[in-house]
Amino acid sequence: MTTSKLSMAMLTAVLTVYPAVRGIDAQAPGGAMKPVMTAKLIDAEKKASARAATVEVTTSGVELTDPAVSNEKPVPGQGHLHYQLDKGPIIATPTAKLSFHELAPGAHTILIVLAGNDHKPLGPQQQLTVTVPPQTQKASSY
Repeated sequence: MTTSKLSMAMLTAVLTVYPAVRGIDAQAPGGAMKPVMTAKLIDAEKKASARAATVEVTTSGVELTDPAVSNEKPVPGQGHLHYQLDKGPIIATPTAKLSFHELAPGAHTILIVLAGNDHKPLGPQQQLTVTVPPQTQKASSY
């Protein structure tokens, strides 16, 4: 084999292997994609001044589905989100965008957990904080 053919064969091998090696950290055992989740507040200050908060979540490696579809039995590659405001009740939903309204003034914590159809955490979770400013009183016109 000539040097140029050998070089081309090595380059082809590296380009073929590199993407697979680079993705190893993003995979779960058995080659399945490891679920990834990111949550953020949308227009945090504007919503907070209106006593609200809107969370938007993006996921990869998992399809957001209603757990009732699988009779709440785990299905690889499927999950949903658990939202919890200030240690209140958990809202279990496949919805990736959720708003909370009529928040009291002060700091609030929103916990978002990616869960399987059986409601067990799949690993990714994120905690967001929103601070609702004190509401100013309008002067009465007596």
